[in-house]
Amino acid sequence: MIERPILDRHRRDAKMRVLLDGAAVALPLTLGAAAIGWRLGGGALAVALLLIGAAVLAVIAWRRGRRFDQPWLVSRLDSEVPGFEDSSALLFAPADTLGGFADLQRRRIEARIDAAQPLDLRTPWSRRAIVAAWIAGVVLVLAAWLWPDPRDPVAPQPTATPAAIAGPPRLIAARLRIAPPAYTGLPVREQTSLDARVPEGSRISWSLAFAPDPAAATIAFPGSAGVPLTRSGNRWTAAHAAARPALYRIEAPGLPRQRLHRIETIADTPPTVRAITPPEQLATVTPGQRRWTPVFEASDDYGVAAGAVLRITVTAGEGENITFTQRTTTLAGSGPARRRRFAATLDLAREGLAPGGDLIAQLIVTDNRSPAPQRVEGPSVILRWPADLALADGLDGMAQPVMPAYFRSQRQIIIDAEALIRDRAQLGADAFATRSNALGEDQAILRLRYGQFVGEEAEGGGSTGGIALPTNDAPALPTNDSPALPTNDAPAPAAQDRQDPTLGDGHSADDGHDHTAPGAAFDAARSFGHVHDDSDASTLFAPGTRTTLAQALDAMWSSERELRQGDPRAALPHANRALAFLKEAQQATRIFLPRVGAALPPIDLTRRLSGDREGIVARRLPQADRPDPETILADSWRALADTPGKRPPLQLGALDRWVRANGGKLADPLALRAAIDTLRGEPGCGECRAQLRALLWRAIEPPVAAIKRRATPRAIGRRYLEALR
Repeated sequence: MIERPILDRHRRDAKMRVLLDGAAVALPLTLGAAAIGWRLGGGALAVALLLIGAAVLAVIAWRRGRRFDQPWLVSRLDSEVPGFEDSSALLFAPADTLGGFADLQRRRIEARIDAAQPLDLRTPWSRRAIVAAWIAGVVLVLAAWLWPDPRDPVAPQPTATPAAIAGPPRLIAARLRIAPPAYTGLPVREQTSLDARVPEGSRISWSLAFAPDPAAATIAFPGSAGVPLTRSGNRWTAAHAAARPALYRIEAPGLPRQRLHRIETIADTPPTVRAITPPEQLATVTPGQRRWTPVFEASDDYGVAAGAVLRITVTAGEGENITFTQRTTTLAGSGPARRRRFAATLDLAREGLAPGGDLIAQLIVTDNRSPAPQRVEGPSVILRWPADLALADGLDGMAQPVMPAYFRSQRQIIIDAEALIRDRAQLGADAFATRSNALGEDQAILRLRYGQFVGEEAEGGGSTGGIALPTNDAPALPTNDSPALPTNDAPAPAAQDRQDPTLGDGHSADDGHDHTAPGAAFDAARSFGHVHDDSDASTLFAPGTRTTLAQALDAMWSSERELRQGDPRAALPHANRALAFLKEAQQATRIFLPRVGAALPPIDLTRRLSGDREGIVARRLPQADRPDPETILADSWRALADTPGKRPPLQLGALDRWVRANGGKLADPLALRAAIDTLRGEPGCGECRAQLRALLWRAIEPPVAAIKRRATPRAIGRRYLEALR
């Protein structure tokens, strides 16, 4: 075994030299950058720059140290130790893989390995780069130390003679410190700009410096009380709570007039609540359901309170006998403060939810605003338990239908008969006969319903298989086959829509309109009396219409006979013939209007060629109410125009008063007030005039569209129009 640590030591020393050389170059530059960051942004920025510098140094050292591997060491040994005879690689090869001459050569090199011990394979120091880097680092540190702190608006000033500071004061430095309310969680920040956009309720502190110092200084808010500046050495400080948007300027004796600066406040919006589960506002109890877990999500710009209130309301009863119980419970939210989720698992039996009742859940949340949190009631989600969803064991036979009898339409009977014929191969003989007989019962009910309108008596139960026959108090037919409705020939409904037939005028039966169902008019007329004879006078129809209905009833009877005998194929021709007779009766009740043109007034021949135009001139259209734009805005906009010509005078005082009084109508009243004040202080500023004119253009409300009266022509124009007439 060879003494490999002797050789590996050279590789480790070379790698360490590269690392130290890189650190000697990068360390002073990193320290200088950290010193600059400390001066500009404080300790946080300095630490950040140090960490970034350390990360960059580590990456560079790793990349430079990668090349010091075993092939590099073999190459250097072959070039530096002649006794190895360019066979240094044999020292690192496994012994069991060598044989013959290679093994002999390796033993010869192992005997000479001491010749490699005094070698120095380290790269030389980068002296010039190291010296330059340390000089640059020292310069950066000194510059950061001697440069004035930008966070301190007052720079150290050398002692000056009275002549050097004579003259009016000037604002030479300014800094704003903005401390948002604690509930927002926002950090305190500082800026040199005098315009600020801050959260509502923030505390703004000014730190100013003048040269020379005035006798007094104030933060002036136009239209409200100002805040005096307090002098401390060569600093002037003041503080103000920003409760609403405002304009301000810095005023001091002898200080030139400053432009208005703007403080814009960001209002705290109330939290928003949305339901996550269930996704729809209304959910229905599923069979076997015992618990319900509504989930809500509340979000806010600065954070939602950790706790919320869930209001639970349970209703019971039907109609006017509905009672409800209400309770509240506290929920704990999960997730980040700005987006919390609240969930509650409700036991349906414990809450008292019964068939026919509703379980209503509503979340009430508050935000973290202090001292007056904003309270919001979220949307309600409803869990409904239909009355007929589930019955207790042994009570299934007691369930009775409570909906009124449903009468099938003739068109639907045809559709079901055709479907029964198609399904005959898949149905057994008994099932086929049962369905055919059911269709026959529907045909019988429909026939008897129409039969009472032509004076027929209701049959006994024997002809309908024990089915209760309709009377005058039965519900109306939801069909479009009745001759009482003048409807168009609508397409046949699909088989799956049989429970919601479409009325003949294209409206559905539950679309909210008052549709007169077939037979309603006849039932109302029959309520005044009922004639039991067969004369045409006993009905409300014309003789031809009554005959058509009688033929339809005969066809229905034939269709019913075939259906009860289990032969829907033979019943189809009779059913189609009945539908044709019903449509013919419909056509007989329609009203048709004549297709004629407009009835023009007769020509008055007594005025022919008389030149009398009285009463024939077109009537003038009335002028639409056209509210004029605000006069002060329009006049000010015209006065600010640069085009030559006569312009109204610019009244900045009246314009400023109008803006103060009508600020609610404007999108940005503060910008308009600031532009007015700037132009008032600098009348010759062309840019200020253009800016104010642009703001006025956006503030002027455009007039409504209206017909503009044609201008009255001159004398020559009137003569020309007279000649044309």
